[in-house]
Amino acid sequence: MAIDDREDAVGSSGPTAAARSSADGPLIDVRNLQTAFFTEKETIRAVDGISFDIDPGETVGIVGESGSGKSVTARSLMGLIESPGRVLRGSSIRYRGIEAVRAFADEFSKRTVDIADLEAAYDPDELFGSTAATPEEFGYADPASVPLVDVAAAGYTDEIGLTSGTECVFVTDGSASTPEEIRGGFIEISRLSGEPQRKMRGGRIAMVFQDPLTSLNPVYTVGNQIKESLRQHQGIRGKEATQEAADLLEAVGIPDARRRVDEYPHQFSGGMRQRAVIAMALACEPEMLICDEPTTALDVTIQAQILDLLAEIQESRDVSIMFITHDMGVIAEVSDRVNVMYAGEIVESADVIPLFEDPKHPYTRGLLESIPGGNVDGKLSTIEGSVPTPNEPATYCRFAPRCPKAFDECHEVHPVPIRVESEGESDHTASCLLYPSDVPTAEAVARHSRRNQAGEEK
Repeated sequence: MAIDDREDAVGSSGPTAAARSSADGPLIDVRNLQTAFFTEKETIRAVDGISFDIDPGETVGIVGESGSGKSVTARSLMGLIESPGRVLRGSSIRYRGIEAVRAFADEFSKRTVDIADLEAAYDPDELFGSTAATPEEFGYADPASVPLVDVAAAGYTDEIGLTSGTECVFVTDGSASTPEEIRGGFIEISRLSGEPQRKMRGGRIAMVFQDPLTSLNPVYTVGNQIKESLRQHQGIRGKEATQEAADLLEAVGIPDARRRVDEYPHQFSGGMRQRAVIAMALACEPEMLICDEPTTALDVTIQAQILDLLAEIQESRDVSIMFITHDMGVIAEVSDRVNVMYAGEIVESADVIPLFEDPKHPYTRGLLESIPGGNVDGKLSTIEGSVPTPNEPATYCRFAPRCPKAFDECHEVHPVPIRVESEGESDHTASCLLYPSDVPTAEAVARHSRRNQAGEEK
């Protein structure tokens, strides 16, 4: 990477954790996530190299049109990608809750890696000379700068001496032999399977889906379905589980909870079903809640109630929330930070106020202008066309065919994340050839082009 690119550019791994984290670091750290679906006709790159993080107690919004990759991102974090899809090697989804790292290292010692034990034998030049991996894939220009832990977590285990292929807990500060003294590390979610995956899914990270009817089994009572989660993850059974299920329903605002715990999903209204699903998600006291368009199927009054409920839950339980929606109004109400997705990529990322007050990417501007009542003349703006199917590598701007600001180079050069000007916000990034805006357009394009060429070289 050229020196003059460093101030503006953000590596392929996105903003560093240090730049976007709390004092204890992010709870979730997603790096270069790639999720593809392999069909007989083509490969669909549903999520194509996105990076973001979520701090403890923070709400991060993911917004974009249908087909942008929002739900696939959520399912990737939950380990719910089914054949013919899979999370590709080179991706990393890191869960950094230190108590979870200690617990997993203690219970799954055979799947725990002590990074200090591997560093002496690690040769970055040999690794990057013999595999398809590139330093730029990890956000670096120099092979020697790539941390060993990044290589291991991204799935290149055989090349560095890990041959079992089952490692999922990485200890970076402390010793794996004394889990109670671990001070740093993470659980690599993309490598989970079996019992570790079951303990993570629901126990540490829970998900609320768009349609509660897809989450609730119609032949079991709502109470039984909540009690199943309590039994699986906390070992609570019998009368204690029944009481806990009723308490959870009451906590999410369902009246007469002790009676309704024995009712079936069809006896609940749409809003009450969604509250019941949220109660199920909270049954195991997760640290992270993924909400995949949880209010889309509800009327505006019930929608507001669900949003208020989630805000109360976050305040009282200090959970982190990833909130997925196509509704910019909802994003403005619930989010601390926002990632705007288009065709499998994050095209703009910023705190919520800078994003709404001064959007940088033409796609973000189009989304905001298409909100009813947003224009002075009263006419509803639209974005012509539709989201393309990302079935080939991104060698150009995927938004260019619909972009009112597009020029010739937009169809030839793929934009990379660039830090953009925004008062009081240093991590506002946009993937657009219009940036950096303080240099001539030709120079801006050249910077994006150099970054792309560096990423293609081994």
